[in-house]
Amino acid sequence: MSLARLDYTDNNKEQQIEYQTLSSDFTLDKIERPERLHEWLKTEEIELLYSKFSKKTQLTYPELREELENLNIKFTDLEYNRLFLKINQNRDFKCDWNEFISYLIFGFQEDDPAGRKESLILPLSTPPIIKKSEHRLAICAIALLKSVSDAEEENQNDKHFSSDDEDDDEERHNKKLLRNVAFEESPDTAGIWITASREGQIRFWSMSLAPIRTGTSESLHSKGSTWILSIVALSDVNIVCTSSTERELRFHETVASTFNLRIVIRSMPYAVCYMSYNFHSGGKQFSRLVMGDYGGNVRMLEFDPYLRGPFQSKPGAALVEAFWSDILKGKLPQFKCREHLSVHSEMIQQAFYAMRLNCLFACAEYRNTRKYRGRCPGLISLYGEDKAVFRIPLGVTTFCIDERNNIVITGGPDTSLRIWDVYIPAQPTGLLTGHNAGIVKIFVQSEEKKLYSIDYHKVIKVWDLSEHSLLQTFGDLARLIPGETDLVYHYHKQLRELLIGGRKLIAVKCNPRMRVDLTDGNTHAAPVSVVLYNKLFRNLVTCGLDSYIIVWDPWTGKRKIIMKNCHTKQVYGENIDIEITAACFDPLEQFLLTGARDGSLKVWNYNNAVCVRNMSIKSDHEVTAVIWVVERILAVGWDQQVTEFNDVEGREYSDPKKWPMFHSDDITCADVKLGEGVATATHSGELIFWKLETGQPYRRYNVQEPVKFIELKLKGLRLEKRKEVVYEDDLNVRTRDMSVFERIREMEKQWTALVSDQRSEIKIRAESFHRGIIVAPGATVSVQAILFLQTRPMTPEYGSVFVALETGAIQVYSHHQRGSYITEFNAIHKIGDCVLTMTTDRKNRYLFTGTAFGYIKIWHVKNYCIPEQEKIRISMPLLRLQFIFLRKELILTRAKRAVRNQKEPLLLNSYKGHLKAIHSVVFVNLPKVLITGSHDFSVRLWTIGGRYLGTLGMPLPWMKLSPFEPISEKEHVFRMPPDIKKVASSTTMKVITGVQEGRFRMNIRKAQKKIDDEKGAEEELLGHCGKSLRGPILGKHFKLPGRSGVEIPIELDITSSYVPVYNHLKVHETKTFEIPSTPSSVKRIASENYMDFYEPIPVRSEGIKSTGLFSNMLKRGRRTIRESAFHRESQP
Repeated sequence: MSLARLDYTDNNKEQQIEYQTLSSDFTLDKIERPERLHEWLKTEEIELLYSKFSKKTQLTYPELREELENLNIKFTDLEYNRLFLKINQNRDFKCDWNEFISYLIFGFQEDDPAGRKESLILPLSTPPIIKKSEHRLAICAIALLKSVSDAEEENQNDKHFSSDDEDDDEERHNKKLLRNVAFEESPDTAGIWITASREGQIRFWSMSLAPIRTGTSESLHSKGSTWILSIVALSDVNIVCTSSTERELRFHETVASTFNLRIVIRSMPYAVCYMSYNFHSGGKQFSRLVMGDYGGNVRMLEFDPYLRGPFQSKPGAALVEAFWSDILKGKLPQFKCREHLSVHSEMIQQAFYAMRLNCLFACAEYRNTRKYRGRCPGLISLYGEDKAVFRIPLGVTTFCIDERNNIVITGGPDTSLRIWDVYIPAQPTGLLTGHNAGIVKIFVQSEEKKLYSIDYHKVIKVWDLSEHSLLQTFGDLARLIPGETDLVYHYHKQLRELLIGGRKLIAVKCNPRMRVDLTDGNTHAAPVSVVLYNKLFRNLVTCGLDSYIIVWDPWTGKRKIIMKNCHTKQVYGENIDIEITAACFDPLEQFLLTGARDGSLKVWNYNNAVCVRNMSIKSDHEVTAVIWVVERILAVGWDQQVTEFNDVEGREYSDPKKWPMFHSDDITCADVKLGEGVATATHSGELIFWKLETGQPYRRYNVQEPVKFIELKLKGLRLEKRKEVVYEDDLNVRTRDMSVFERIREMEKQWTALVSDQRSEIKIRAESFHRGIIVAPGATVSVQAILFLQTRPMTPEYGSVFVALETGAIQVYSHHQRGSYITEFNAIHKIGDCVLTMTTDRKNRYLFTGTAFGYIKIWHVKNYCIPEQEKIRISMPLLRLQFIFLRKELILTRAKRAVRNQKEPLLLNSYKGHLKAIHSVVFVNLPKVLITGSHDFSVRLWTIGGRYLGTLGMPLPWMKLSPFEPISEKEHVFRMPPDIKKVASSTTMKVITGVQEGRFRMNIRKAQKKIDDEKGAEEELLGHCGKSLRGPILGKHFKLPGRSGVEIPIELDITSSYVPVYNHLKVHETKTFEIPSTPSSVKRIASENYMDFYEPIPVRSEGIKSTGLFSNMLKRGRRTIRESAFHRESQP
């Protein structure tokens, strides 16, 4: 809380205005209403107040409050205090009429939606893509084969917005935001480019201009070469139609990568020079092919696209040939023909059928202008039997229809653009001039209200349709294709891409839609350098290297004011933007001070974008930090000293005061302790504490040897400076002679030794003195950031200054006269990273750091570097509820491993918030919101626990936030930034998304249901089939053949009319079958002959019995059995 004293003459009393902000102490029951005074006052009341100001030039605070209360405008005391501080821009605590009416105008400007739509970057800002056309001749026509028509896309958007009256303002705003959002582009949604050259060669291209296949359109009956005039894609039936000088229409089928001729219409009355096509993807309407010819006639073919209509494949009819007269007679009943004869007396330049207006438009150029006395019927619209004529001198070369807003824009040889109401053809509603050649192409972006025009000299101009003003002139085409003039153009409405064809193919992105699956958008057009939160106006100010100052409402996500070209300089007559590198508010937070890279300083009344003061430290010396205290402005930078400017009325333009030069290198950062002192640090590691009142230094350190006493010496000549640098930055011999790897080993030992609790503070200081820093021998260590803890007293026992080094360590000092270096801690977990910015909360409980690798870390510093008797007890369960990072994990993550031996300070949170370096961090105390600005052009909002709230400037709907209360994590589902999602670690994913009970319970239920379903399926299978076989079923003797470790992808050759599939099949060579060796027993059995068992039977008497016959059949080897048998028979 701060008090601003106000003196005024009213009964000799003294009035005090209490200046309370969000950082002040007040409870939620004191929530204020917005002081939107312009909404309370009527015209009569403003005139009454003007009469009051006319009688008395200035009104004091109680007088203004009395006048407003007389008008029945009643606020609380706190609201009136804030309102008066906002109105009082002169800081004299008196309000005049100019200040009062300026505040009202500023309120109306905030409500103006036009100011929020101003783009940060130019519509044509991305470099064009250039490819070889691969045609033998120049490209003469371009078409687009896609599945969704432009008219259907507009109708779908209109259906979504037709219920705007029923929705509230917030839903309507969210729907409008989603209009400019694009998701993943696929061939089905994006389409395929088709180019044609005069000789009949047709080429198909992907959206990235990669060649897909080729085809040829030739005449069947002409022996000579063809001459292509126009080409159009009938996307809903997969047909490509070409027209030629042979007065033919050739319909080619493109199904399954083919390009076969399906229908030929011959003997057209005139050669068709222009074609356009309209269709509906659902087939709810007839598809229409509009043709304009050299005779000034317009013809239209209509057909039903159901089952591909007349192009359906039929057996025995591979090719259908017909004359145009047969089409008129109805011999092909699926075609319906309409003819509009002699629409123009010259050849048709462009023809288009507007499905929403149910109207046909056709234009032509006129050479014989005397016949029409300068009022040529350049554009004619046909609606049934009615006809409307738009008369333009020299006719019309091209036109574009915005069916959503019912306007048509024409351009022709007279170099002017005319904007017409479709229903009022008598006179144009707008005239845009600026081209120096005839206009050959026009297209419009209805959502953005932008108009693009291209002239014969290949100059593209971008116009604002709402204000009829020029936004950009793009002349790079003349440099890319200098010798070509006869170019063809085609605009992709969905992807917002312009394709230009000639000898080359050039693709130009025209204000492309944002891919929300890849990014949440950018806040600035260049890296963000400074982020400031204004507690008086409750808004956010961001400054960037694009020389922009943007004012945001962080609670609604809306942009209020944008100031461009804030710091500039002239180089050879051209204004060059200078990057903004430092910024701060005045003590009452009514004005903004910015410093630039060229040494210039400016004071802004940023509510109305007016610069009120210009200053400079030294030409071409970057300003690295600015400090605004009561009646003084301090600026530091590359001039190696502190420059002080007066902020007292009447002495603003006096010469600045230069503080003594004690630094020997460029100053990189500075901070102030109000009423006590200033700290500055340099690139070489020098740290100096100054008295704020006198500007005299009283302590000096070197961050490489912080315990070493360094005498304060005033720098004189440059030679003495260099000697001083060599002397002061000289490292001890042991550290300088050591190699880098030896120092790494020693530092690991020292960090491990610091864990011991038995060491005293004196011993820690002594060992930190001998600890070498991991840098190259002889190199210096620069200081990246300095932070004063405002609540800590100026005593030797308190660590009140945090100094971030480029090594990743943060040193702690006491800024007392007898204070010194206290300790340091490691603030990174990746090699090469370092802390670039720091901030704390109002009570200095938490330290927020942003690193060069985009990591955000939160440290608990309440008990860090303070006396033991002042330390308080920390409740770890409460911290774990607030910071999910502290909860236990099975595997110790990298961020925790880096600080596992570090007792203090306690690391509360660590996650990756940006892809690039974080340059600025701001914490808003009451809602507990952390705001970070990064080198990746974005400013993001986070909860103190690490949940992602949004990126300023993103196209998606903004989460509802309140400046008076924290965000309830249970009521919201948090998501991850799309760019972080691809590189996030497990810790980052856990911290940003958080533990969401609803989602977690739902996942448990799904998993349990899946397990139950699997068990039920197993039981059912067991009842039907019984118990399954035990594996392995084939035993241990069978093995599947192994696969090759390298899989060669198959690339099909689709350039020809058919795909030779068999050429791409893998054919393996046959190998000889190895027969296994035969066992010896099997060989012996195989060698035996069954005939060897038989013997000739002797012929005997009838007394031979059957048993005797059996015995005679045996071999000699079995004589014993045979003899015994005969012996039994011979016995009586």
